[in-house]
Parts: sequence; structure tokens; C-alpha cells
Amino acid sequence: MTKPSQREFPWLKTPRIAHRGLFTPGSEREENTLAAIEAAVSSGYGIEIDVRITADDLIVVFHDETLDRMTDTTGHVGRFGLQLLRKHNVGASGKPMPTLPEALDVIDGKVPLFIEIKSSPTIDVQKTCAGVRHCFEGYRGPVAIMSFDPRILAWFKKYMPSYPRGWVIGREALLSIKDRMLSKFAIWRTKPDFLACDINLLPNSLTSSWTSRGHPLLTWTVRTEEHEEIARMYADGMIFEPPAVVNTTHKET
Repeated sequence: MTKPSQREFPWLKTPRIAHRGLFTPGSEREENTLAAIEAAVSSGYGIEIDVRITADDLIVVFHDETLDRMTDTTGHVGRFGLQLLRKHNVGASGKPMPTLPEALDVIDGKVPLFIEIKSSPTIDVQKTCAGVRHCFEGYRGPVAIMSFDPRILAWFKKYMPSYPRGWVIGREALLSIKDRMLSKFAIWRTKPDFLACDINLLPNSLTSSWTSRGHPLLTWTVRTEEHEEIARMYADGMIFEPPAVVNTTHKET
């Protein structure tokens, strides 16, 4: 397998990264909200957030493909314009989902940021990636993109090569010999700067080969002490949710 690029981004080995911000369900600090992001910044953790594109081609911070779980309405995020999305708050936060530029303003380069670009078979890769690219203009903090979708990594490799990119590895990438070969091909084609692997898949031959060459490996989602032990043994950094890492939920201020 051809070696990935040898570019250096030491901060990709950030040891603790708050998953969707430092959030508490059922509070003002719901996942992927500005309050959760602010809590992670104030605690000095790196931050992982998810982004999606709206019907009017704007980039919002939100994990799910639909609004059903985290708002009081239903439907696909990508079928709503931003103004309609703004009418619905995220969980108990009392606030609508933020845009990516709003999140960047809060982080302001203080901690490393890892942005997972969510995808689907019908996603317009060009519009989505270009939208994220537009949000980055003028931002000078450490920021990386990551995705399960090799098409997104390939786009950033071609059009935004100066930004670090990471491939997210889930169970489906390692199910069979064929899947493992396709995963190796995806790494060869997109040349990621880091991998982010499901904690439940560690250790495995793919990530062991990756780290043996000194390349950064993150793991997700670390939620227990057992997960923490595995992460410390096999990964450079853990994308976590409390009570892991902090041991107690973040206190309200």
C-alpha cells in the first residue's frame, strides 16, 4: 500500500476531543450547540462537531439527517432553508442549530477543531464541500475535516489540500476481506492525514499498520473507563463524551 502523505500537523494527536462539544442531554448544552462548544473551549478540550448542508446551501452544525430526534418537528435537514430551521430549537437548549461560521466565531482558534461532514448517497459533494470551504475563509485556528465518505476527502485533497483531512472508520469498513481491501484503496486514493476509528474496532490490522508508521489515529466515541483504557493503548487521541475523561458531567455555570 502506498504511504499516505507525510505532512505534519502535530495537533492532530490532540489527546482529548469533546464529541459534539462538551454536551449534557436535556440541558442548554445539547449536542452540537454553541453552549456545548463554549463549554469545551473553556475546559481546553479539542472539539468535534458535525455539519450538514441546508436547502439554501448553508452549512449548519447538526448530526442527524432528520430533525426528528433533536427538534420538535420532522423532516430532512437538507430540505429546509436556514430560516425555517431557525424556528426549531435543538432539544432543551432553547436555541436553534448554529451555523458553522457561528461555531467558528465561538472557538476562535483557541482549541483544535475537527469537523465531520455528514453525507448520504444523494449528497451534492461539490456544493457541500464548497460551502464548508467558504466558512473557513479568514479562520486561522487549527481545523481539520473528517468524513466516512471518501468522496469528501477526495474533494478536499483536490481543492483544499492545505487543510488536514481524516477518514472515519466504522464497522462496515472492516467486515470482510473485500471491505478491508476497499478501505486500503480509499486510504491510498484520498491520502488522509489521520484516521478516526470506532473504539469498538480497536485494535485491528488496518489501524495498527497506520500507527506503526507514525500517522495520527483518533478513536470514537469514548464513553467509559474501559474505552479510555483501550484508547490510551491504541490511539493518539480520544473523541469522548462525559463521564469519560471528565469523570463527572460538566457543572452548569
